[in-house]
Formats: sequence, C-alpha cells, structure tokens
Amino acid sequence: MSPSKYKEALDAYSGLMEEAKYRLLAMDAALEGITGLPDGAIREFCFLQLRMLCELIALGCLTAHGDLETGKLKEAYDADKIIRRLQGLHSEFYPFAAILDLHHYQVRPRLDGLTKEELMKLYWRCGDVLHRGSFKAALPSRRYEDGDIEEIEMWKQKIETLLGCHTIIMADNRTTVVFRLTNEDGDVEWRTLEGEE
Repeated sequence: MSPSKYKEALDAYSGLMEEAKYRLLAMDAALEGITGLPDGAIREFCFLQLRMLCELIALGCLTAHGDLETGKLKEAYDADKIIRRLQGLHSEFYPFAAILDLHHYQVRPRLDGLTKEELMKLYWRCGDVLHRGSFKAALPSRRYEDGDIEEIEMWKQKIETLLGCHTIIMADNRTTVVFRLTNEDGDVEWRTLEGEE
C-alpha cells in the first residue's frame, strides 16, 4: 500500500524513471553500432544521454520529495544545483542502489550504484565533452580519446545499477520507498517498506 501523501509525487517520479530506461536503451543501440552513426557522433550522443540521465536523477529527487520547501528550485534543471540545494533540505534525499529480497520484501544497500558525488562529477564531465569551448579548442585535434567508450560504459553501468532497484528515504525520515525498473518496456514498480499511513 502506498501512502497517500506521497502517491502523486511517486507516480510522477515513476514517469521520470521510465524516461531514464528509454535513454539507457537508446545508449545500448548506439554502443552496439546499429545506428550507423560515426564514432564521434556515438560518443557525443552517449555523453548527451548521460547528461540527461543526471538531470533526470536530480529532477527525480526533487519530484519524489515534492513536500519539501524548494521554492525556485522547481524551475531548475541543472543537476548540480538541484543536488546541492536538496542536500541542505534533507540529507538523505538521494536514492541508493539496493538488492531486493522478494521473499521478505527487504532491501540491502549496494555500493556499486551511482552516488551523488559521482553524479556531480559525471554531470560536469558531460558538460566538458559536449561544449566545443574556445576558438583554440575548436581547432582540429584529437577531440575523442580511445577510452571514451569504456568510460561511457562504466558510467552507464553505475546508472543502471542505481536505477534498476533503488530506495529513497522520504523527508519524514520514516517512510522508505523501493523502486524497480521491471522490464525493457520501462515499467516502474514502487512500494513503501515502512511508515505507511
């Protein structure tokens, strides 16, 4: 049973997680080389998707905690600004990757999902890759490194681990919600574990 005070926010959060699943699937298609895009375009496309995923995670945090006093933050899209502001409002706002025990419907934390510190690092890395920069930076050079694909795959895996099954501790500090992306169609399941009303 879902607590009524959070149902609207958590349903909206589920929609953001469905979009995240589709973006991850689009990255799979690009990385498998079935798009016909040249390597440079694949790298840019994937870094763009990673940046959008950072924003979706940050917006998801804001959406899930809709009962927090966020003011102008509701109009923000910059993941780093949202994360910094939410940290000051509710220290446990960020989701953590989990392993779900379906027999007892209990969760254990995973340590290999994208952390909020890594989200900030990835957000800025994507910005560096996606912006051409100054005239000097725009001159022909080795714009892409051989390790870019491995880096993209590493970040993608961390995001998939986080979003595949994760928990959020709500602002009341007693309600914990578990989210699971249940299939490739992007279906999202959520359920509270404690503090139900």
